[in-house]
Amino acid sequence: MSGYDEDALGSDALQYNVLKQRVDIEVDLARQSVKGSTELTIQPLVRNLKEVRLHFRQGKASGVQVNGLTTKWQHQDPYAKMRMPARSTVEQHGMLKSRIEDYVGPVPMPNLVISLPPKLKIQEIQLDAVTAMPTYAATPSVQKQESDAMAILETPNVSALQSSAQFAPIKIYIDFEVPDFRDGLHFVGCNDSDPRYPYLYSKGELAPGNTSCIFPCLDDMTTRCVWEIAITCSRTLGDAFRVAPAAAPVALTQPGDAGNDVVMHDGDEQEYSIPLEPVDTALELLIVSVGDMISDIVDSEDESRHTATFSVAAAVTARHVGFAIGPFEHVDLAEFRTAEEEERLGRSAIKIDAYCLPGHVEELRNTAFPISMMVDYFGVQFGSFPFPDYRMLFVDDLIHDTVPAGGLTFCSATLLFPDDILAPITVNTKKLVRAVADQWIGVNVVAKTTDDEWVVAGIAGFMTDMFIKKLFGVNEYKWHQKVMAEKIYELDVERPSLELLGRLLHYDPTIREFVNMKSSMVLAILDRRLLKASNSTGVTRVINKIFLNAKTGTLNNGELTKDDFQRTAERLGHSKLEPFFRQWVQGAGCPIFDVKQRFNKKKLVVEMTITQRQTERLTKPAFQPSNFMREVKEDIGSVWAPEPQAVFTGPMTVRIHEADGTPYEHIIDIKEHVTKLDIPYNTKYKRLKRSRRQKERNQQKDNHGDAGEGGEDALIYCLGDILETAEEVEEWKLKDWTPEDENLMGQESYEWIRMDTDFEWLGKIHLQMPMYMYVSQLQQDRDLVAQYESVNYIADCGAYQTSMSVMLRALMDKRYFHGIRTLAAKAIAETGRDRLRDVGMFMLEKAFSSMFCFEGKTMTRPNDWSDRVNFILQCAIPQAMVKLRDDEGKVPMAVRRFFVDKLKFNDNSNNECSDAHYIATLMRCLAQSLVISHRKKQPTYDFEFGDHDPMPIDEVDHDADFEQEAFAEIERYRRIDEWISSYQNIYSTTAIECLQMLTKVGIVKDKVKELLSYTRAENAENVRIAAFECLIDIGTTRKMTMMAYLLRSLEEAHSPAFRARLLACFGVALGHIAIGDDDEEAGGVNGAADGGLIVEQAMSSEARHLALTRKLSPDGALKALKLALQGEASFADALWSAATSDTLSVDEVAAIADIAALVFEPKTSLTLSLKLPRKYHATNLGGGKIKFVADGPYRTSPVTPLPHEEWERMQQHELKYTGRVGPDSRAVVKAEPTPPPAEDKAAVLRAQIAQIEEAQKRQRALERANMAPPASPALPTPTGEKPKIKIGIKRSASVLEEAAKPLKRQQTPSHHVGSPMSARGSPAALSKGRRSSTPGSVASAGNKAEKRRIVTLKFGKMAAGRLATILASSPKSKATAARRPSFEHSHANSALVSPSLPVAPAAPAWNPGAFRSFDLIDSAPPAEMMFSPTDMTPDTISGSVAGFRPLSADDAAVMSPSEGVVAASGSAVGAGMNGSVGESMPPPPKKKFTLKLGVRKSSESA
Repeated sequence: MSGYDEDALGSDALQYNVLKQRVDIEVDLARQSVKGSTELTIQPLVRNLKEVRLHFRQGKASGVQVNGLTTKWQHQDPYAKMRMPARSTVEQHGMLKSRIEDYVGPVPMPNLVISLPPKLKIQEIQLDAVTAMPTYAATPSVQKQESDAMAILETPNVSALQSSAQFAPIKIYIDFEVPDFRDGLHFVGCNDSDPRYPYLYSKGELAPGNTSCIFPCLDDMTTRCVWEIAITCSRTLGDAFRVAPAAAPVALTQPGDAGNDVVMHDGDEQEYSIPLEPVDTALELLIVSVGDMISDIVDSEDESRHTATFSVAAAVTARHVGFAIGPFEHVDLAEFRTAEEEERLGRSAIKIDAYCLPGHVEELRNTAFPISMMVDYFGVQFGSFPFPDYRMLFVDDLIHDTVPAGGLTFCSATLLFPDDILAPITVNTKKLVRAVADQWIGVNVVAKTTDDEWVVAGIAGFMTDMFIKKLFGVNEYKWHQKVMAEKIYELDVERPSLELLGRLLHYDPTIREFVNMKSSMVLAILDRRLLKASNSTGVTRVINKIFLNAKTGTLNNGELTKDDFQRTAERLGHSKLEPFFRQWVQGAGCPIFDVKQRFNKKKLVVEMTITQRQTERLTKPAFQPSNFMREVKEDIGSVWAPEPQAVFTGPMTVRIHEADGTPYEHIIDIKEHVTKLDIPYNTKYKRLKRSRRQKERNQQKDNHGDAGEGGEDALIYCLGDILETAEEVEEWKLKDWTPEDENLMGQESYEWIRMDTDFEWLGKIHLQMPMYMYVSQLQQDRDLVAQYESVNYIADCGAYQTSMSVMLRALMDKRYFHGIRTLAAKAIAETGRDRLRDVGMFMLEKAFSSMFCFEGKTMTRPNDWSDRVNFILQCAIPQAMVKLRDDEGKVPMAVRRFFVDKLKFNDNSNNECSDAHYIATLMRCLAQSLVISHRKKQPTYDFEFGDHDPMPIDEVDHDADFEQEAFAEIERYRRIDEWISSYQNIYSTTAIECLQMLTKVGIVKDKVKELLSYTRAENAENVRIAAFECLIDIGTTRKMTMMAYLLRSLEEAHSPAFRARLLACFGVALGHIAIGDDDEEAGGVNGAADGGLIVEQAMSSEARHLALTRKLSPDGALKALKLALQGEASFADALWSAATSDTLSVDEVAAIADIAALVFEPKTSLTLSLKLPRKYHATNLGGGKIKFVADGPYRTSPVTPLPHEEWERMQQHELKYTGRVGPDSRAVVKAEPTPPPAEDKAAVLRAQIAQIEEAQKRQRALERANMAPPASPALPTPTGEKPKIKIGIKRSASVLEEAAKPLKRQQTPSHHVGSPMSARGSPAALSKGRRSSTPGSVASAGNKAEKRRIVTLKFGKMAAGRLATILASSPKSKATAARRPSFEHSHANSALVSPSLPVAPAAPAWNPGAFRSFDLIDSAPPAEMMFSPTDMTPDTISGSVAGFRPLSADDAAVMSPSEGVVAASGSAVGAGMNGSVGESMPPPPKKKFTLKLGVRKSSESA
């Protein structure tokens, strides 16, 4: 139960509870719409409750009443907020995501805010201790007392509420309508393009947010209440889709034709809105819903409709409410109970029903027959079923395999399989067991927060494993546990802890899979530790206690936390579990133990050293396209894995099988990084020799027969004791231990050592023992986990014929578990390398022939899979043979021919089971062998000494014909599937998978068109997904047209399951582009076959860095992805089209927006298109009606003047406004100087430029005439008075530095357009042009005047305009010009004499550093200006150094690059600074100064 605080949504402060909700809905299948009403009974918890917040998506609320009073409400529909402007682009993805980010994720925010009316008074009440009736301050009516008492008693926490003050409940009544569904309800077969049976169901999700798409409710994680649901719909399919009859046609008769009574009707008129067979129209529509059906009433006004009412007495959350309507067929699963079970259960037996679509009843019976056994087992072990009865519904297009609801489970129809299909028995049954367990934990008991999700998932997984142990046996249970432990070890690298992963479940579906897997294994090892420590019933008792607390109300609201679980486990287990939960729940990673052992004969102890090396682990899952999206989301979300735990602590059981064969167990406690211990030895006899073991084994056979069912002693020697006669050894090419090995084995003091025998740890244990000890463990240890470890260790030891013989005996021994036999076949192939490759191939072929072929022949017998183990091994041996290799690293031709022959001559005529999965396995093995054995043609050259050039000789491909034959066999089965469909089209999907592998290596070419044909909408969804995956893997999605097609298919798909899988494929396609493929990199080495030489193109350092980082980190991959996709307009358009689609759900749109954020930078700007107004013409139609018609020209200027405040705001943003303004604005505009006409300004500017250029020419001519002979160059002497120019890009006030200060040369920023380095070249070239820096050296200054430094400044159009304004200003008299104080020299004797200036007007001082680099509108080059700081004197730059006014629009229009200042020296700024026209004299000595170019803040003259 939850309420939301006024100020902080989602806060923990409860303000109200939801006690009960009634929903009345009317469903229209033909229009795919829903309308109805709902009534919520709210229990206020505070007196000043002002508003109630609910969830309601994609619908419309038409009216809200609170206790009969009409009130106001605010509704923000996220689907309405997703509508983007028509001219928006993919850069607006940030805007789209910001609109919906509050409504996605694990905890969506409420969006329907109902304000309580001011007239509503919340009364405080107390429950009478005797009568349990509420008492009020005022005396209400008896009817109100009874209604309030019933509402209060219906809450699950009545005991808690009775002890505190309460307030009278209030009722909120809401009318709503959902005209179109994008989420919540899924309609199947309700349109012409879908030929399936029409039905609907509530999609259901594992997280909140789905039910609120159907009707208003409080849809969060923990709000629970009782429900009453009334559903109205049509009775039959024909009634649901019958088209209403049109109006009666007018009879085409004349007044005189009285006898003509024939009326003509259109014969093509359709009776139903969708095509329906006559038989289908009579199918009744069943309503399957949560709760018990309390009534089913036919509508009194319309007999074609009926209303079914369901009541849910047990409080459940909104996400666990669901229903379905369709022509379902019913199967009573309780009939699978035996008479003994019915008698034993008695009245406690739960009614179990299952529903499916017509035509799938037999599949449903075969798939779900263990369901009754599951419910009964859980009821005995973990308490009674939490609901009155249980239902299962199998539907199409379900995203998840199973979705739980209150007493109802929605299951995917893909889980159904007929009785002749063997492969999915184990996998699908485990999924159904988990669905049943979710009713106890997940629906009845829920997680309080996301941090507690692992507890719920772990308990459900633990319950599932317990029933798997009962149904399939102990070996299947242990095999399942060991396989899961190995997978957890591989995946749990650099991942967050179980506790933190609960917050990331919405990132990627693989995170939930990992949490389910690891949490159940953590509880499994906790169960074993509790059983060993306290002799209790372990975790089973803890789970029972939690369910009991939830039933009695001790567990508040049925919300389970990790602290509740830990507290219960500690109390019942009588031990502190804080270290356990800190390591396995709050910590991450798995331990790695390196164990060394040595027998000390003097002390008679086994010395053992256990070192933990998990911090040294280097291997982790590769960063690849399949996990690209998850890695990127975690990287963007700053999800960091904790540091690996250096030390794991806890007990471990060590079992030592001593020399006499007796196992001795020792419990050690691991507490440190390195644990050293001495384990006592009990037997004084040596290891039994092989001859003695053989003798005792024969005696056991004689006493108990060959079946090996004698006793425990007989079993010790019975495993793997086949094929031991001399003839069999020679026939099978077996090899036993040599005498040296026997002697070495006889000297050992114990048989073998087993670590962690009770399976209490998740991780790796590397125990160093000789191989023969692991062989003994394989043959004599009955534990399946020990056999698993032995086979893996022997396979890693290398190629030994003795170990291969041991593996062959394990493969052929029927007493081993089928998983061990499968591993043994794989180990033979892996160890059969090098010198033993022929032996390995012979052993596997011999094993297959002896089990499945005619005696003495290679022709297979007709398949006989009455024993399921035969089916498993017949599929496993070919999979192992793919690992065989010849001298060239290929799969031997005999093995490849073996696969083709088995496909050709497969005989399944007498087999009761389907061979679809076996054929698919052979097809896959054949394709893999072809890929491994294929070699690309490499041209060879024959060089002959003579006049002829070397000619390439084509290498003969001996495998080409066989490759075509093999591919034709794969194609044959693909074509068979087009005519006779296999189970779930497995032939087609496997053939597409093979085509993918063969295309990548070049065996098959140009199959894109065929694959595209499989992606069409009329094909099966699994075939379409397989085709898309193939197209992605072979690289076609590197073309943006293919990416656009994939997005278009996603946008147009109707099935949510198909969209979810296709969105995952799209993420993989992005991963291929971001990470790159190996074949793509190989193609990046472009070689030109010129004379046999391959020229490898050199890559830049940036390209090499990107190629490396893109495969190692998400950051590098994202950079590569942006580089590849940012400029692709077709991809951007397709992505934005999918994001703004009106068919996708809000979660899918959010996922696409997240993908857009990976590639495109968000923009908040948007181009708007507004219609211009027109005048209206009014026409009086009479009767008080006036018609307005837009008439006349469009108005381009506003009628109302713009206010002065708005005009000032536009000026601040530098916006141009051409409309009417107010009087205040006009006054400001008039006060500004009016710029001259464009023609006059241009003429004046050209005249000034011409005058300045003429003065410069005369000045340079005069200097050359009076120039002294150049002196020898002298090295510059660095002093503190060295002239310096600082040209910066900052737009701050610039000052002239005093020359007396010690100066340092400042490097000009590289991006400055006026940098001297960019104008003249390198800094070395500039230093050569500088004159000597000796102070006061007049002679040197005159002699080296020709080596002045030129600073080239490039100006844009606006900067050139500003320069023209400066040059056009009025000149100032030199006599009145004030000398700048910043140019005062520290040496008083060095007086500066300025030459007389020409008549040309002098411009005021200016600052080139003030100009910015503006982009030009056209492509003309910017103007340049030559500026010489060495020719400047204080007099020449005297004047006002002021900031420049902004360039007006007219100035910008006049100036153009061709008319700007093309090349003007710095002396031109001073109107001829280099000398006088009428005099001839050497230039005076220049004073040392530093000029800092910039814009001054004030306009005062110095």
